Amino acid sequence: MKIIVTGGAGFIGANFVHTLLEDHTDTDIVVLDKFTYAGNRGSLTDITDDLAERLTIVEGDIVDADLVDSLVKDSDAVVHFAALSQVAESMQYPGIYYRNNVVGTLNLLDAMREPDIDKIVFSSTAATYGEPKYTPIDERHPQHPINPYGRSKLMVERIMD
Repeated sequence: MKIIVTGGAGFIGANFVHTLLEDHTDTDIVVLDKFTYAGNRGSLTDITDDLAERLTIVEGDIVDADLVDSLVKDSDAVVHFAALSQVAESMQYPGIYYRNNVVGTLNLLDAMREPDIDKIVFSSTAATYGEPKYTPIDERHPQHPINPYGRSKLMVERIMD
C-alpha cells in the first residue's frame, strides 16, 4: 500500500508518519510538505534506516496541481494534514488561506478522481465551530467560524460532504 501524507513534516503529520511506518510494515509513505510554517525537516530525520527505505519526502506545495497529480496517481490513499493554520495571519491575509487550504484540497480531490482513489483522511479544526454555544463541543454543535482559517476548513468539510 502507498499513502500520500500532505503536511507530513508538521507536528501531527510527522507523528502520524512515524506511527504508520512502525505499525504497518507493508506501507510505503510519500510525504508532501513545503517546509514552511509548521513543516520541519528535523521532524522526520530520526527515522531509522530500516523504516526510511519506505519513506519518500517531496518538497512541494499542494497548490501545485501538476505535482499533486504526479504523486497521487500511483497511491492508494491520502492523509491530508497540509494547511495554513495561524488564525491571526488568516485575518491579515485571508486570500492566502483560502488558496492554500481550499484550492490545495481541491487539487488533491481532483488528482484522486481519475485513478479512482476513494480513501482520504482530512484533518479539520475546532475553529470551524467559532464561539462555543456549549462545552464540551461535539459534532452536533453549530458551525459558525469567526476567522478565515476556520472558514477555509469548513469550506473543505462541505466540499467533501
